Amino acid sequence: MKLYKAAISGEWVIAREILEKYPEGVKASINKRGETALHIAIAANHTHFVEQLIHMNKECLDVKTYTEESGDEGNTAFCYAAISGNVKIAHIMLKKNRDLAMIPGRQNVLPIHIAALHGHGMMVRYLYEETKCILQSTENKGLIDLFVALIDSDMYVSDNQMHEQALELYRLIWEKISLFDDQELSPLMYGNSTGLMFIAAEQGNAQFLATLLSSYPSLAFEVNENGYTIFHIAILHRHMNVFKLIYEIASLKYFVNMKKDKEGNNMLHLAGKLAAPGRQNVVPGAALQLQRDLLLFEEVKEVVLPYQIEEKNERGQTPTDIFIEQHEILIQAGEEWMRNTTNSCMVVATLVATVVFAAAFTIPGGNGQDNGIPIFLNETWFKIFAISDALSLIFSISSILFFLSVIYSRYSIDDFRISLPSKMTLGLLLLFIALVTMMVAFVANFFIIFKHGLSQFAICIPIVAAYLIPVFILQHFRLIGEVIRSTYMPSMFYKRTKNTFF
Repeated sequence: MKLYKAAISGEWVIAREILEKYPEGVKASINKRGETALHIAIAANHTHFVEQLIHMNKECLDVKTYTEESGDEGNTAFCYAAISGNVKIAHIMLKKNRDLAMIPGRQNVLPIHIAALHGHGMMVRYLYEETKCILQSTENKGLIDLFVALIDSDMYVSDNQMHEQALELYRLIWEKISLFDDQELSPLMYGNSTGLMFIAAEQGNAQFLATLLSSYPSLAFEVNENGYTIFHIAILHRHMNVFKLIYEIASLKYFVNMKKDKEGNNMLHLAGKLAAPGRQNVVPGAALQLQRDLLLFEEVKEVVLPYQIEEKNERGQTPTDIFIEQHEILIQAGEEWMRNTTNSCMVVATLVATVVFAAAFTIPGGNGQDNGIPIFLNETWFKIFAISDALSLIFSISSILFFLSVIYSRYSIDDFRISLPSKMTLGLLLLFIALVTMMVAFVANFFIIFKHGLSQFAICIPIVAAYLIPVFILQHFRLIGEVIRSTYMPSMFYKRTKNTFF
C-alpha cells in the first residue's frame, strides 16, 4: 500500500526507500489488477518517478499485468504509456528497451494501436517510427483493426511534417490491407455506416478517401443503409473538401447524384437540410451560417441534373422547400443577429461622427483675432489633424449609410448570400478606418497642444493608441474575415481540384 501511494503520487524518495529494502517489489503486483509500481506511475504521468524507477531496475519494463480471475496476461507498462499519450515517458522507456514498442498488450494489440484507439496522434507518429520496419514486413490481420482505429481517431493534423508522417502511415497500412481478399475488405470499407469510407467522409478525411478511390474507383458509388454515398454524407456534415472529390470522377458524378435515400431525397435535398449537429455554428453568427448553407446549396445545384433541382421527394417537397422549412428559425435568427450587430456598429459610427464633427470646429490653438485663420495652420501636426479629422467624418458617415441599408433591407433568403454580408462588411471596414483616423486626429491634436514642455507625455499617447486600435480590430477580425471569405472568396470552399486520384 505504501508503494502504491508513492507511485500514484509520484513520491520517488518514499518509493526508493521501500524498493531498496524490498528489491523484488520492482516487479511485484501491488493491486488486484496486477499492476506494478511502474504501471501506476505511468498512468499518473509521473515522468521523474518512471525515469528513476527504470534506472534502478529495468527488469520491470516487460512485466505484464496479470489477474488470477481471468488468468490472462494483460498490458506492459509501455502499453500504459501509449494509453496516456505521454511521448516523453515512452521515449525514456524505449531508450532502455527498443523491443517494447512491439510487445502486444491485452487481446494481442500493439502499443501503436492502443495509442490510436485513445486518439493520441503524437504518440502514434512517434511509435510509427519505432514499428515501421515491423509493419512493413508483417502480414498480420490486426492491421485492419489498427487502420480502423486510425480512421476513427482522425490522425490527420495541420502541421506539414506530422501530416506527411500520418499519410505515410496510412499508405503503408493500406498497401498491406489492399492485398486481402474482397470478403474481408467489403464489410471493412462499406458494409454499413461503420464502414471506413463512410466514417472518413463523416470526419472530412478527404486525403484518405482520395487514396482509397484511386485504388477502387467503384467505391464512389457504394451506399450505406441510408442510401448515402460518401458525397451525400459530406454534404450533410458540410465537408466540402470531400464533396469536391466528386469533380474527379468527371461525368461519372451523374451516376452518384442519381442516388436517393429512403425518403426519396436526392443530393440537393440533403444540401437543403441543416448541417449535422456537430457541424453547426462553425462560423460566428446565424447570418453567416445561413450564408454558408446558401453557398453550399448553390454549389450542389451545379452538380445535380437540371430536373433534380425541382424534383420532389416522397413527401412532395422540392430541395428549395426543404431549405426554407429547415432554415426558418435560422433565417429569423440571422435577421435578428444582423440587425443587432449593425445597430451596435451604427451607434459607434454615430459617436465617431459626432466627435470628429465637433472637433472640426474646435481648432487646436484657436484662430487669429484679426483674420480668423488658425494659428497653427502652417504646422505639420495641424495639417495631419485636419486631414485625419475630415477623413474620419467622411468614413463614419459612410459607414452609417451602409448600416442603415442593412437595417432597412427586406431580409429575403437570397439577400443573406451576398447583399447583406457585403453591406455589413463595407460598413465595418469604413468604421475601422474612421476609428483609426479619429485616433490619428486625437494624437495630432495632443502634439499641437503639449509639444512645448510636455512632449514626453504627448509621445505616450500614440503608443497607447497604437495598442488600442489593433486590439479592437482583432476582436472583430474573425467576424469580418469570415464575411469576406464567404462573400468574396467562395472558391476557397468550393475550389475544384484536379488529378487527386490518378
